Amino acid sequence: MDMLPSIPIDVNQNAELLRALSDVTRQKILQLLAREELNVSELVEILHQPQSTISRHLRVLREASLIRDRRHGTSTLYSAVAPPDHASISEDDVQGFMVRWLGRQPLPDSIEQRFQQVLVTRGGGSTGFFNRLGRRWDELRIEAFGGVFSLEAFLSLLPREWVVADVGSGTGYLLPQLAANFARVIAVDPAESMLECGRQRIAETGAQNVEFHRGELGKLPIPSGSVDLAMSFLVLHHVKEQQPALAEFRRVLRRGGQFLIVEQEAHENQAFFQRMQDVWWGFVPNELKKMLTDIGFRDVRYQPLQTAQAQTGRIESPPLFAITGKK
Repeated sequence: MDMLPSIPIDVNQNAELLRALSDVTRQKILQLLAREELNVSELVEILHQPQSTISRHLRVLREASLIRDRRHGTSTLYSAVAPPDHASISEDDVQGFMVRWLGRQPLPDSIEQRFQQVLVTRGGGSTGFFNRLGRRWDELRIEAFGGVFSLEAFLSLLPREWVVADVGSGTGYLLPQLAANFARVIAVDPAESMLECGRQRIAETGAQNVEFHRGELGKLPIPSGSVDLAMSFLVLHHVKEQQPALAEFRRVLRRGGQFLIVEQEAHENQAFFQRMQDVWWGFVPNELKKMLTDIGFRDVRYQPLQTAQAQTGRIESPPLFAITGKK
């Protein structure tokens, strides 16, 4: 396990915390308890330490307020006192920082294997494992398979013969998935440097069905009635005039073609506005929905994007929503 990171610490104020974390075995115990509730017997099995040693270390960690315990049937379960996964940690919260950091460090292979075996066998096979794992399963699944496989699966439901326009394609992070699922993809962006990033990304995949055009949302370099799906992600709030831009969406779509727009809800976060060099402070979803309906789109609806609201602590951002409709 890596050494603890260097952070500013008031030694006098955190003496008990530092003493508790000075022992390698206590670090491993806290690391395990940051991932899962465990009892003494399980810690003995995982760490191959005598029960008296584990109990002594647990007592030190509890006195430093690093762990908590609760009764579960005839045994006592211990867990780390850790901040929520997505909660930000202030600079003076040394305890929260240490516990979160330890919980994210890899365990030695032998300990990891015994830890996983305990989880599998403690509650009746794989069902017990999933019942105990809870929300940690999301993290393990992303670590194993990445965060976009569900998007790939949903894309496979759409007609493969579609022509798709990614308006404001940026660095092209969506293009590999679009290229893999649709007959033809048109990437449009006003910045040549962004288009070049997209070209490099597609070149790495070997896809031959993506074309790149430099252009603005208000004047798309795409023939009328040639696109099955027009999409833009976080682009509209950078455009000075929305109505002509949205009319362009309608122009390039075939009859029955669909659009997908992802945008920020209206906000008053000046720091975010300035950092992102935005032109508009987001949109009121119902007002944007009316604008699209007035242009001639039908079946217009919007959906808040709940998963986008999880804050990482790095930047405070406004809520997002998706809005869809047909020509």
